[in-house]
Amino acid sequence: MTERRNSGGLPLGENGLPLNGAQAFSESSERVVAYLNAHTPLADWSVSRVVHGEQVHVHVHQDQLLSTGARIDWKESFCSRMASGAAHVVRDSRTDPDYSDLDASEYVGAYAGYTISDDRGEMFGVLCGVRTEPLSDEEQLDEQLLKLFSELLSTQLELARGIDRERRRIELSEALANTDALTGLLNRRGWDAMVADAQERLESFGDAVAVAVVDLNGLKQVNDTQGHTAGDNLIIRAAQTLKEAGGASCHVARYGGDEFMILANGVVPSQAATFFETFDAALASAGIAASCGFAAAEPGLASLADCLSDADRMMYQRKHSAS
Repeated sequence: MTERRNSGGLPLGENGLPLNGAQAFSESSERVVAYLNAHTPLADWSVSRVVHGEQVHVHVHQDQLLSTGARIDWKESFCSRMASGAAHVVRDSRTDPDYSDLDASEYVGAYAGYTISDDRGEMFGVLCGVRTEPLSDEEQLDEQLLKLFSELLSTQLELARGIDRERRRIELSEALANTDALTGLLNRRGWDAMVADAQERLESFGDAVAVAVVDLNGLKQVNDTQGHTAGDNLIIRAAQTLKEAGGASCHVARYGGDEFMILANGVVPSQAATFFETFDAALASAGIAASCGFAAAEPGLASLADCLSDADRMMYQRKHSAS
């Protein structure tokens, strides 16, 4: 059977719309954790992401312990021990020599988990379940079923990333074509498309992303005293400075007037302050006065819309403090 594609070359689903790998992975993950909650003795189940030394829970069926967006140091997690070779099913964490020394064993009585691989064959995250009390002798958990689900999610993830890679390439190419005439940066329309893509990846895969709002200080004074050409040159220099400071992992936009936006892929909350200091330092080195606010998104806790509001608020606080 020939695969159906649209005029842009993207594969189509049964509804005639382009396939969306992120949405498909989210739906599969949520069905798996809901099924395991209903058919196993463990209360909470999660599909989590492991990134930059942290484990963040992305798709969760919660009754007792786990919640979407919750983070834990990977090295201090049950899942880290499991991934390093300890048992996949822990009936009583307080008596298991591989788990009893973890702080989490004080409130996690039983655990089960298997890793999920990404499209590069590396560990993406973990399918895991927990509850507060140990498993009784009568309670059984099918380890082979759990392993099968983790393998199916790994396959689903590989397909999802593959489908979305081409879809995102086309969509992001269209977004990048929306540029600001003065600076060559993304304009508002291009920026909005980038944010929508990042939000989808955040919700589905737990991809790390952070944003910043940068506002130039004193542009009106430059325009009033030196003329609008000097003001335009200041905006152009600021744009070039921000673009060079960001590198390949960042998208920089001129959102309007003297306001710039930065979207940084791969930046988790614990890294945001240090990461965005690079932009402050670059602007200062170029002799450009500006105020910057930032925030990092978290699945289920802080959307990119929330982060932009927080970053904007921080920027204005810093601007008022500097005046």
